[in-house]
Amino acid sequence: MVHLTLYLLIQSKAVRSLLLNFHVLIVVLLLISDDAFTIQHSSTRKCLDIKISANLSLSTCDSSRTQLWKWGSGHRLFHVDSSLCLALDVQSKTLKVVDCGSSVLLWWRCLDGVVYTVYEMGLMVGDGKVGVKRNTDDTWVRGGSQDDICHRAYQVIHTSQGNSDGAPCEFPFKYYNSWYHECLPDASVPGLFWCATSSDYDQELKWGYCLIPEKGCQFLFSGPEGEFCYQFVSGASVTWHEALDSCRSQGADLLSVTEYDDLKSTTFLEGLDQMPERMWIGLHQLDFSQGWQWSDGSPLSVVRWELGFEPATFLLRADCGVLNSRRNYEPESCSKRLPYICKKSVNASSSATNDPGVYKETVCVDGWVPWNGWCYKLVKNNSENFSGAQQYCNSTEGGANLASFHSIDSTEMINTHFHAGKTLNLLFYSRLLNVWIGLSSVGVNSTVFKWVDQQPVTFTYWDQNQPSQPNKDNKCVFYSGQSHWWRIGSCTQKLPFMCQKKGEVNESAAQVGCRHEDVSVPGPDWRCDLSNVFEQAFINSLIGKLISNKMQYFWIGLQDLKNRGQYQWMSQDGSPGVVSYTNWGFLEPERDGGCAVISTEAPLGKWEVKNCTLFQAGTICRTDLSPSSDPDPDLELNSTASCPDGWRSRIGVRYCYKVFHEERISRKRSWEEAWSFCRALGADLPSFTDIDEMTTLHSVVRESISDDRFFWVGLNRRNPADVSWQWSDGRPVSFDTLHHEFHEDDAYSRDCTAFKVGWFNFLTPFLASPFHCEAQLEWVCQIPRGKTPEHPEWYNPGGYHTTSVFVDGAEFWFINSLKLSFMEAELFCNRNDGNLASPKTSTALAKIHQELREVSFRRPRSGFSKLLKHEMKYSLYSQFFGRCSYISYEELLPANHQSCYEKLSFVCEKHNVTSVEKSPLEPQPGGFSCGNSSVSFRNKCYTLMSMPNVPFKLANERCQSVRGSLVTISDQVEQDFINTLLPKIDNMESIWIGLKIRNGGPEWVDQSPVSFFNFNPLLLGMHKTIRVNTYEKESMTMCAFLINNPSSGMMGTWDYASCSWYQDLGICQHYADKVEEPSVPQEPIQVNNHTFLLIVKQLTWFEALEECTNKSMDLASISDTLLQSTLTVHVNRARTPMWIGLFSEDDGIHYRWTDHSHTVFSRWSSEPTRSRCVYLDTDGFWKATQCEEERGGAICHKPHMETITKPEDVAVKCPHAIKGPNWIPWRKNCYSFQLNPKRWDAFNKGQLSETCRHHHADAEILTIRNQQENEFIASQLKPFTSLVQYNINISRDYNSFFFATYVFYVLKLKWFDKTYVQYSNWAGGRPDLNAPFLAGLTTDGSWSLIKSSNFHEFKQQSIVACKLDKASKEEYRQSVKDLQKLDNITYEVMTRSVTWSEALEECSQRGGHLASVHDQKHHEHLRRIVQTDGFPLWIGLSRQDGSGSAYEWSDGTNWDYKINSTDTLTDSNLNPHKAKCVFMNPAGELKKTSCDVVQEGAICYITNTTTPSQRAKLKAAPDSNHCPESSDGASNWVQYEDHCYLFDMSFYNYSVYEMLEAKSICDKLDAHLLTINTKEENDFLARYITEDSLITSRVWLDLKFDLQGRPVSWQDGSTLSYTNMKSESPSTGKSLETPCAIMMAAYDGGWKTVSCDLTKSRVVCKTHAKSSSSHVVLGFFITALIILLLAAGFVLYKKKQPLFSSSVRYERTLDDMDTTSIITVAE
Repeated sequence: MVHLTLYLLIQSKAVRSLLLNFHVLIVVLLLISDDAFTIQHSSTRKCLDIKISANLSLSTCDSSRTQLWKWGSGHRLFHVDSSLCLALDVQSKTLKVVDCGSSVLLWWRCLDGVVYTVYEMGLMVGDGKVGVKRNTDDTWVRGGSQDDICHRAYQVIHTSQGNSDGAPCEFPFKYYNSWYHECLPDASVPGLFWCATSSDYDQELKWGYCLIPEKGCQFLFSGPEGEFCYQFVSGASVTWHEALDSCRSQGADLLSVTEYDDLKSTTFLEGLDQMPERMWIGLHQLDFSQGWQWSDGSPLSVVRWELGFEPATFLLRADCGVLNSRRNYEPESCSKRLPYICKKSVNASSSATNDPGVYKETVCVDGWVPWNGWCYKLVKNNSENFSGAQQYCNSTEGGANLASFHSIDSTEMINTHFHAGKTLNLLFYSRLLNVWIGLSSVGVNSTVFKWVDQQPVTFTYWDQNQPSQPNKDNKCVFYSGQSHWWRIGSCTQKLPFMCQKKGEVNESAAQVGCRHEDVSVPGPDWRCDLSNVFEQAFINSLIGKLISNKMQYFWIGLQDLKNRGQYQWMSQDGSPGVVSYTNWGFLEPERDGGCAVISTEAPLGKWEVKNCTLFQAGTICRTDLSPSSDPDPDLELNSTASCPDGWRSRIGVRYCYKVFHEERISRKRSWEEAWSFCRALGADLPSFTDIDEMTTLHSVVRESISDDRFFWVGLNRRNPADVSWQWSDGRPVSFDTLHHEFHEDDAYSRDCTAFKVGWFNFLTPFLASPFHCEAQLEWVCQIPRGKTPEHPEWYNPGGYHTTSVFVDGAEFWFINSLKLSFMEAELFCNRNDGNLASPKTSTALAKIHQELREVSFRRPRSGFSKLLKHEMKYSLYSQFFGRCSYISYEELLPANHQSCYEKLSFVCEKHNVTSVEKSPLEPQPGGFSCGNSSVSFRNKCYTLMSMPNVPFKLANERCQSVRGSLVTISDQVEQDFINTLLPKIDNMESIWIGLKIRNGGPEWVDQSPVSFFNFNPLLLGMHKTIRVNTYEKESMTMCAFLINNPSSGMMGTWDYASCSWYQDLGICQHYADKVEEPSVPQEPIQVNNHTFLLIVKQLTWFEALEECTNKSMDLASISDTLLQSTLTVHVNRARTPMWIGLFSEDDGIHYRWTDHSHTVFSRWSSEPTRSRCVYLDTDGFWKATQCEEERGGAICHKPHMETITKPEDVAVKCPHAIKGPNWIPWRKNCYSFQLNPKRWDAFNKGQLSETCRHHHADAEILTIRNQQENEFIASQLKPFTSLVQYNINISRDYNSFFFATYVFYVLKLKWFDKTYVQYSNWAGGRPDLNAPFLAGLTTDGSWSLIKSSNFHEFKQQSIVACKLDKASKEEYRQSVKDLQKLDNITYEVMTRSVTWSEALEECSQRGGHLASVHDQKHHEHLRRIVQTDGFPLWIGLSRQDGSGSAYEWSDGTNWDYKINSTDTLTDSNLNPHKAKCVFMNPAGELKKTSCDVVQEGAICYITNTTTPSQRAKLKAAPDSNHCPESSDGASNWVQYEDHCYLFDMSFYNYSVYEMLEAKSICDKLDAHLLTINTKEENDFLARYITEDSLITSRVWLDLKFDLQGRPVSWQDGSTLSYTNMKSESPSTGKSLETPCAIMMAAYDGGWKTVSCDLTKSRVVCKTHAKSSSSHVVLGFFITALIILLLAAGFVLYKKKQPLFSSSVRYERTLDDMDTTSIITVAE
């Protein structure tokens, strides 16, 4: 019912929204359309307009609707008046507006005011017309401002309720074929607005209520209670940042708790009852400048950590806070998806005024530090516990208290007076003391912190992972001199302390300052610089009072002087100054070569980069009253100090670096984990302020690894208080390391930064890319020179060799301290888990040689000459006389040494777990020419064989006979090449490869390293049953074979079996004598129904697309394994990556093909990759990068015919994301088939309903609605026949069994999406379920039931199918119970397996009949019942004999509504003379079959009203009549006049009989078959039989025929005085050999001649009723007889009395206590 109601709500919402009047819509636009803007051309000052026929033009700006635009999702520009989107027709290079759902590219971006799209085509004006031009200089601004149109981008509006789990609105969205870019009012719920959360509401029906700002607390917020009101978003499932953005977009924030009573208010408790167990609140420690804090800036003074959930430290990070149902806090990963609570101040607007921040000159006595009205003193020579410190301040220091701090200014005071200067006085002088301040927790539970001077707590400044939960021992707060933050400690420990007391304010002291100048001409002489957060806060207080529409920006002295992205302060003499602090706005710095302004827009005081000459702004001047005391912290670092062991740097750089790459770490880590890892070492993730630091890190990384990888660096924007990019170590972002598109708004998804090694332009050695912070990457740590790293117990610095270099996945380290012989060196390396170095590639050899030179020249002169003599050695035995080889820095190639016994330094080598493979691009020793009989690829030759059904050993021996071995596969590229050979040997299904699996591990027959596996993912974790012969060694060894199946999920994947089993020999290999030369086919390539063309030249993605378009082709789309494999081979042979047609319009979240085909196949690289355009790399994997980067070529494609299902061919768009599943479209739905070994993880955790949702939020476990869908799923499963058996799952709603959801009093199956199973194809009929179960679709399309005892085996051999169900589910939310009533009839479904006659009998016992149909209405209702039940059900239609009689209804009603039915059995299978009965199948079709067939149930009906189309069940016959009685004294006979008739014959009721059988039945009852002597008797019988015909209204008559077949008399010899014989059809010329007669009660009681041998009919017996007088006579006779017998007995007694006398006398006695009689014996 929940789902039904939701659907009706959606429908009614649609209707009501359409009925809104114009005035309401105007209100909506006024409320939420303030994001509309005009697009003004900078030169002409005219605005982009669309007035006539959707043509673009330039008009005088007037802000009319025809000139208004909005940003939509996907960087689309939406035109308000036409509801169309701006697009570029790439073919014609014309600008136009199109439907916003168009498949053309619609995105637009800005760069220095230029508005551009694909191919760098920018908006321009020529000859007064609007067009596009590549690399145009035309700029555009928002009308009435100097900002480019991207300045305020697409605004996210979040939702609640609805059916989207809190997903944000999608603008624009399609609704009733129109596009909307605003929330629409819901007429059913005044005050609420709704939006679609997918682009096409008509198709997806996804929606939610818009969470938009409202005045006060009206519709969306509860309350107010006190100063605040609350919003409880219980139905959402969002990350912490999404929740925060939702609250802030409404003028609120995530919940903060500032008073203990906040958690006890009535409004809060009522809302909390609606929430689940855990929900987001504003608690976080994402700001690296401090620890836990509230997102709204409130003080964290109420601390309620859940027991056992206190903040984690270092490696176990969870930086966001949740509130649980017990009102306690828990730390949680910020990427977790939860509901949330917002909190809003009722008087937020009035309370937002800023304190001007005027400093008060203060006078204090000697020894005290003055600050803004207070005096402070550090008592560092007298340590006390907390209470002793407070007592000391109060008594010894003249009534002072322990210090209290109430704003960020107080931290400036400490920095200025207690940390400043090189004298390091006070705190720093005393080795960074910890100092008591006046904050401690109070109360019974010690959860609330208060100042000892009773001042309100308005500010907190906790250390990282603080505050911990206070208790009776640890509840006092001290200031940490090392971190400058607050920590909780034991109140009993003795520490120095700081006292505070009131000072004397000098009101007359002059305030020296600067006047504000309204200057609009830029110039560097008077621009001020800002050195720290305190000065920034002061400036904010000044400009906050000056906000106006006229002036929104002020110049500051920050400028990129050299146009290299390195920003510096400009002093008055023109020299660059030190940048110690930055405060960039969102997506800043946006360009190189600009000047910085400070903005008055919210958030106040953020910095932006503007054009130094064109932009106009005001200015802020500054006069220094004293020399600056804020030196650059980096200047204090010693650039000449040494780096710690294992850390590296370059001369002049003040930091040292250590690379943590995958070869030497236990696992890759998220950004948070990597940062914590570095912090645990006393280091941080890297940060850069100049190009030298970047270059140094690049060279350090290149020393460690040889390939390009992504490494975490410290740049992030996780801090909710500051959305700009920041370095994790707090250094200023003064150097623009980011490319332009890095600044795109990623809508929470990518808030951390990774750098990819490699020179990407002449300035930047790294490619900076935003990543989701949860991505798993390698990382680098950075530490200042001279600082000693920490060594936590889990850290193993010895895991690195200090002389190690890493090349191609192998580690080489240089042993200089030992001199060993060749054999000794081998043993040394072996003992250290390695081998004596054997570089297998020229790259490795060159790297060793380079390192050897550096090691040599780093040694002193004496060592240098020695090293010339004692060269480094590596393990290459020469073929000449067993000598050993060595290498020196002077010679690039190895040389032969005289003796292996000479002792030299040496190089060891260690491979990672994947082992370095033989290079496929290097020839192998002993190779042979391929010749004409083999196919060459890389360094091998492959020969196709045809030898079916041979064991592994014989197959390999046959390959050895042709100079080779069974195929060994080294990587994905070689696998793909093998795949391209498989269609040539398609007659072989299982093909041996050369992999053996022994107890010691896998091995190839040619002894090459095992570095690649391609076992079918279904095999991972599967326990296979394999028959082996324990006495045969070969049988006990497992061997691998290829699966030759054209299906993408199976082709070329591996399976395994006993080596003694028989498989096919299809391919042999041998190594070639030379490596295949690079090659590119010049002609198009034909693969199945596709043509491909390879273009080799340096191209961007857009240029590649244009190249293909010019050839009337498209960039390639890849739809199956064979196409992928073919292209991989050609790209690898070309030795260069090539663009394909896959791209993203949402910055790497989802991807689609340029030819609009569905992504039903994917081959993403396992490496982190996320950008807009995709290429096929030479390793056979897809990788994403920036579209503007160049790749070595492109693959163009054209199908011979439209073989790929396109979105327009089906009413569905299936999603695709990097490393996400492939969704296959069918009808309105999308399907994904999960083969990976983790497919059952959710089930194993007891969360089966979540099985598919981690692939897509709307995905459910497979549901099957009809036979067509069942056949489609079965067809997808067939390729996996050899590996799987099942792939669907159903739950049962019954009592409280496994997977139960609701409780029903009848059994009914449900899918996991809570809809009823209305179609089924159970192999064993209707299942009998009384225990937990799963269900599976087998490869033949039938369904099987799996009970819990078989779950383990079932999971191993099954595929999990997921479904995105786009179709309406309403009809599937009804059960049979919902369809019971129709008019005055009640229908019941019998749910057990029965024959037709058994069904007939049970319906009668229920007081009804088998269902009959007499009109279209009831016919359709029966169809719906059967479809809902999902099983074939009997109805009351039958033909009970094979004599050609008509069908009839078992309830005796006429067959007056003709319905078509077909036989389920052919005449050869169904005896034509046997009875036929009718059932209805789940498709609603009527089928005839034998009445003895068992169906899965029947439909009964019960009614109390008899009409021509329905029959009420007859009441029981009268108890008293003159008919024979049954054994129980009752009578089933019905009397009519002087005869009795037996209609209800119990056992014989529900069968039909031949004539002789019928006679015999009546004879046993001392009766006879029907004889009819009058019309009245005939009418009586016809009426009675028709009203309760039981099985048929055709009844045997006891009529006698003559030899000519004419009725002459009754069988008992009585005269045939009445007849109702109906005329027969014209004779066929063949008379009946044994004629008999039946009465057809339903046809006015007419009689018919039938065959006695072939006909079966119902039995009704007849006998004479007994007369009433005979009963009276019998009664008198019995009474007289009884009296006579009694008299005779009395006489006899008197005569014989003495014979009955006894000596025993009976005497009655009485007891006082008892009145009962007692028998006693007389003496």
